Amino acid sequence: MAFAEKLKALRHEKNMTQEYVAERMNVARSTIAGYETKNRQPSHEKLSAFANLFHVTIDYLLDDEEPSYITADESRNMPYDAQELLKRFRRLSIRSKKDMLRHLHTLEIRDGIEEPDTDSHYSETETLQP
Repeated sequence: MAFAEKLKALRHEKNMTQEYVAERMNVARSTIAGYETKNRQPSHEKLSAFANLFHVTIDYLLDDEEPSYITADESRNMPYDAQELLKRFRRLSIRSKKDMLRHLHTLEIRDGIEEPDTDSHYSETETLQP
């Protein structure tokens, strides 16, 4: 997950508005919007301030890999088996994630659950990991 996506996800997870984050960071709301849409990159000083605001490391903010753990907010609202499933899913390659989503879709059909096709999240043009 890129910095822009992580920033937006962290902001939503903490129920913060762009305006609130902008005030805490001493920048304009449009600057936060720019960070979230990949149009702008924060300075090291701002990265440090974001890390402090969201209680994460700068490495976490800059690491493009998806986390292989579950956030505190997620874990409070999920049963253990769902936590384990999500943790293991996040470690999979894109190819394996696609396969797993296809299998889940088959199980949903068997169980009579009507869900939209979630397989489309991983496009066919994405580079597949080994």
